[in-house]
Amino acid sequence: MPLYPLFALAVALAAGGAQATPPMEERAALNDFFTGTLEIDVPAGGPWSAKRYLAPDHTYRETGSDGEVRGTWVLRDGKVCTTAERPLADEDHTKTYCTDALGKHAGDAWRAPDPVTGNAVFFKLSPGRS
Repeated sequence: MPLYPLFALAVALAAGGAQATPPMEERAALNDFFTGTLEIDVPAGGPWSAKRYLAPDHTYRETGSDGEVRGTWVLRDGKVCTTAERPLADEDHTKTYCTDALGKHAGDAWRAPDPVTGNAVFFKLSPGRS
């Protein structure tokens, strides 16, 4: 096989990976997420809680009720959507969860329904990494 198709395939695969840095508009809109801690609490049905840390390279890590979780994130329709690298303890497949992001800053707190159970999910974007 000629080398050119292999080279083109390698370039295409490399381009599909996580971005090193997000676009400037995205970076500005999410700066407090990159420097802060997103605290998530679901008091009903568990309870469940976690601290999530977003990175500009479109990865995240989380510590909480499910232990250490890592994955990737995207900004979609003004929401940060995270997908874990592996299924969580009680699930047989990974799921993507989204929360409001645009217009949120350190110190903000908000509430949204869980997309599966409808239970209230409480979010707080705290300054700094705790």
